[in-house]
Amino acid sequence: MRRWTAALAMTVVLAGCGGGEQTETLNQQPAWQGGASAEPATPAALTPEEAKRRYLAIVEPYNTALEKLETAANAGKPWRTVRKLAAEVARTNAEHAAALRETTWPAAARTPMAALLAENDVALRHWRRAGEAADAEVLMREIRKAAAHSGAEEAGKVRAALGLPAYREG
Repeated sequence: MRRWTAALAMTVVLAGCGGGEQTETLNQQPAWQGGASAEPATPAALTPEEAKRRYLAIVEPYNTALEKLETAANAGKPWRTVRKLAAEVARTNAEHAAALRETTWPAAARTPMAALLAENDVALRHWRRAGEAADAEVLMREIRKAAAHSGAEEAGKVRAALGLPAYREG
């Protein structure tokens, strides 16, 4: 039991998207309040400050779910508990990917964001499988596969493009 939890702890540490800071939620105006027009307009890119706050707010729930998973694994919780937490990681991963995609990022962040989302798509498949694992072995295999596509390098490039400091776990 301890062997898989130690391996899980290391893989989860590598899997975050780089929130690492408290954020405030942005109040975004619904599209229907933006004024009437014949054709939908492409939303303007966020300002650098808006982009920083938006990114951190989007990734915070996912990073929190990863930290809970890591904490449970380090505490030696039963694999079924860890599986439930992996399902929560999958849910928050899917939500944060959708929000990242729906945001019009500044030009400098678009290429690294696309790379991050490509890695996220692969990881999400494995997080979902981990959340449905039939045993501890399958759970660990899928967590390792998800962690291999954590997007940590890509998230670091997104953070740099947005003018955010390097991610500090904590």
